[in-house]
This record gives sequence, C-alpha cells and structure tokens, in this order.
Amino acid sequence: MKVNSTGLGKTTMVAHFANLTKLEDNGTAAMVLNIEATEPVHWSIKATVGGDDLRMFLKLLLRPAVLTRALRLLCTGAGVCPAEKK
Repeated sequence: MKVNSTGLGKTTMVAHFANLTKLEDNGTAAMVLNIEATEPVHWSIKATVGGDDLRMFLKLLLRPAVLTRALRLLCTGAGVCPAEKK
C-alpha cells in the first residue's frame, strides 16, 4: 500500500500490514493493527481499532462502488506498488 502523511509533505511511503492482534489491556475489546512503512523511511505504525472503527470501515467498504472495486482488486491481485526488479 502507499501511505501519505501531511507531516512529510508530498512524500509517499510504501507500507504493508504487519499483523493484527488482540489488545491485552484492562479487558478492553479492541485490536492493535501494526503497519510497517519500509520506503523511504522505516516506521512502525500502531493503530488501536475498536468496534466503532470496524463499523465505520464496513460502512465505507459496503458502498456499491467501493465494494465492486474491492472485489475486482481481490480477483485480479492488482497492487499499487510496482513489482521489485530482481
């Protein structure tokens, strides 16, 4: 995935989902999503995700135009990052 941050100006980072784990804190019903940015800097980004966040994501994903595009991406395996040259 490509990630932009207003703090980096027009710089675009290459990143990927590292893992999704259960939050082990005071019985909180949440998860931690780890994202690793690898280019041009190496950053580890942690996002705590709760039920309200998941509901909002599903609401956005289930819009017909977005769902159609997501299914097409899943079927074709298309990515936004160019393949690495070997």
